[in-house]
Amino acid sequence: MRNTLLLAAVALACSGCVSIDRYALRMTASMLERGRKAALEEPDYQLGRDAVASQLKLIETMLVTEPENLSLRRLAAEGFGGYAFLFVEDAEPQRAKGLYIRGRDHALAALSLKSVFIGLKDKNSEDFEKALKWAKKEDVPDLFWAGFGWGGMINLSKDDAGALADLPKVVLLMKRVYELNPAFNFGGADLFFGVYYGSRPAMFGGDPAKAKVHFDWAHKITRGQYLMTHVLNARWYAVGVQERELFKQLLTKVLDSPSGTLPEARLTDEAAKRKAAMYLEKIDDLF
Repeated sequence: MRNTLLLAAVALACSGCVSIDRYALRMTASMLERGRKAALEEPDYQLGRDAVASQLKLIETMLVTEPENLSLRRLAAEGFGGYAFLFVEDAEPQRAKGLYIRGRDHALAALSLKSVFIGLKDKNSEDFEKALKWAKKEDVPDLFWAGFGWGGMINLSKDDAGALADLPKVVLLMKRVYELNPAFNFGGADLFFGVYYGSRPAMFGGDPAKAKVHFDWAHKITRGQYLMTHVLNARWYAVGVQERELFKQLLTKVLDSPSGTLPEARLTDEAAKRKAAMYLEKIDDLF
């Protein structure tokens, strides 16, 4: 009897420890989520880069204990996708592909917390589209970052037929984002379609006129204050139609504009300035 009581006490104590650990984890996750705004408003490019990198590994470590934590999944999805785009892909495209995929997979894991989206990545195109019809506005962050990471990887894998075969699924994800919340992430769906139509040859669905419409809409959504819009417009529309002066005008505007007019875009604006300077240095290679 005494041994039974002792075992019960130990089990209760262990249960309490688990509960305390999970409580601490959830408090930390809540703190990270509240701190997201501060990270996005960071004015120092290098400090922002280092901070994001350290947080990503912490988030993944926490997800080992609580894989169904939606907040952590979303932070990981946005973090890996944003880190790859802002800090890695220009200098290390191969490494960026892996980071984009990690971001995509975290977003898909967040979606799969709803049974209708379980196994979404491996569905055929018809079933993929049917599943997306069940998506609600609350699912937009997961749809967007899944498409962003997936599309980012494909954009760096243009010689990989297997990767390119998945592009229609990315388009479906971004179309659903566009239907549910076109303003999400500074008009992110419009920016995706601006790049999509601007970067592809006409025989594969490219259309500079459509690219311009989407970049113009993204510009209107943020009233021209999101500097990355101008960078992407220059790189994918102006280069596509070989408008050298427009290219210079857009990128010069980025360099001359203050960062952080939209507070949560401060770090992205700093990255936009770096990309603008890099593209201007390559102008003779692009035109």
